[in-house]
Amino acid sequence: MAAILILIFVGIAQAARPAAGPSLSEFENRLSADPENLKVAADYRQAVIASGDYDRAIKFFENLDKRSGAGPHASLNLGLAYIDKIPTVGAFRKISIGNNATAALTRSIQRQPSDIAYTIRGMVNLRFERGFFHRTPDGVADLENAMRLAASHLDRRYVASIYLALGDGYWRLKKRDKARETWQAGRAKFPHDQRLQMRLTSPDTAVTDTLAHELDPDVRVDTSLRELFEDDPAR
Repeated sequence: MAAILILIFVGIAQAARPAAGPSLSEFENRLSADPENLKVAADYRQAVIASGDYDRAIKFFENLDKRSGAGPHASLNLGLAYIDKIPTVGAFRKISIGNNATAALTRSIQRQPSDIAYTIRGMVNLRFERGFFHRTPDGVADLENAMRLAASHLDRRYVASIYLALGDGYWRLKKRDKARETWQAGRAKFPHDQRLQMRLTSPDTAVTDTLAHELDPDVRVDTSLRELFEDDPAR
């Protein structure tokens, strides 16, 4: 009887334990067969963030990006892998890795322009504004291109982030009326977005402080692309 009870309790404990996700090697096998799969790549990168093995992911995506006939998502995924590493390194390495991310995203755009790639590259540029760097104008130009490419599907949830970031860029350039117009246009489409709401209802000093924090390269960026997959799970 005691043995039976032990087996029952062991079974309950095992059932209660959360199932382990795929290993990094399993993700890599899937991506090697389907390198343009953004969803698998995003899940892989989140697992890499948890493991801290950023260089492994960068090397893996570099190899996919060098394949003959590599598509735009191979470069996009590499750019995101670089972005994931930025908060973990010192100031000078941040600049180098940020440049690598920008170069990868530029290749993605050259292969196939997309609002996603322009948005991500724009967000990278907004985060490099210190010292000798003045990349906010480049970031705004990227985000304006992203908005133009998103014009046919402005109802998709991830487009709220384009409105948000473009307004942030205008604010950084001291074009505050244009920033508010952009955030207001975004809120008209996405009335429940708390980020847009905060920017439109807070004092200017609070908005400036919020942007200083959110656009700090030391602060990790959410690269899960979850809003994209909520709109289009097939990606």
